[in-house]
Amino acid sequence: MTTLTVNIERESDLATLQETLDKLGLNYALSNDTGHIFTKDQIESFVKNRQDFIDGKTTARDWDDIEKDLDSAFN
Repeated sequence: MTTLTVNIERESDLATLQETLDKLGLNYALSNDTGHIFTKDQIESFVKNRQDFIDGKTTARDWDDIEKDLDSAFN
């Protein structure tokens, strides 16, 4: 199964998209959950940290440390 997320700003676009999906016989679900939107800097940091780990420049971190960082970022 593959998931596609589409952000729709105009209500008229939603109706058009639903009509198209229905015609194609595709199952879909609607959600108003915006989730968390990461900034460009945050995404670049994620990518750099991942590459540093792959390149052996850093080691894995304990989950408790990661949770503390996440808590401070969202609170």
